[in-house]
Amino acid sequence: MNNTCASRQALQNLLQLLAEFFTFPDEEFCAAVRKGLVDLQVKELSQGAGLPRESEFKQDALTYEEWVTAYNHCFLGVQKPFAPPIESIYKPWTGDESFQVSFKAQKGYLMGDSAHHVQHIIKSFGLEIPPEYTMMPDHLIILLELLAFLVGGGFEKEAKQFCRDHFDWLPDLQKAIEALPVNGRLFMAALAELEGLLQAFLNQDQKHGPLQEMIEPARFLN
Repeated sequence: MNNTCASRQALQNLLQLLAEFFTFPDEEFCAAVRKGLVDLQVKELSQGAGLPRESEFKQDALTYEEWVTAYNHCFLGVQKPFAPPIESIYKPWTGDESFQVSFKAQKGYLMGDSAHHVQHIIKSFGLEIPPEYTMMPDHLIILLELLAFLVGGGFEKEAKQFCRDHFDWLPDLQKAIEALPVNGRLFMAALAELEGLLQAFLNQDQKHGPLQEMIEPARFLN
């Protein structure tokens, strides 16, 4: 594996690692966070990606039971208000003037413009959205998986455009979590780490991988 491929693989793995914070809690992952193993992984993978970072997730670590409670309250809506990690919720539903619906410029709705754009990208690559995410294809988990796919495939230019198009709402999600009457510090730390990583990735000198010539950006990015 050459250095370019190794760097892409490291970044892909790091994105998938950060996605774990927004899936339903896993006992093994929770234990790894508490032991500081995830912080070590972040350091190792980010260095491998050429984007060195050091996280401090251990200091905000939760027990498995605490993590489940926080996750349910923050993201699943067992109590209101909550902060679903879904892009459409934080953006105007559509900018298409042809839609004659009263809520088209309002926020708080699923399946907005961003969701349809993600669906289009996924379809372009012949990928499938898991059934549980059918009505929320712009869930943060799917966005991170798709970004990891683009990075791993060598589509650096397209991956960076995808970052610009689909991760600008993360500060709004952080604010929404911060306003909740639950301990969401670990999720906020993961979002802060993700934002820092994406910004470093966007600022990194662009290197065109061999697979980039296989698809034109216009095919899946407006």
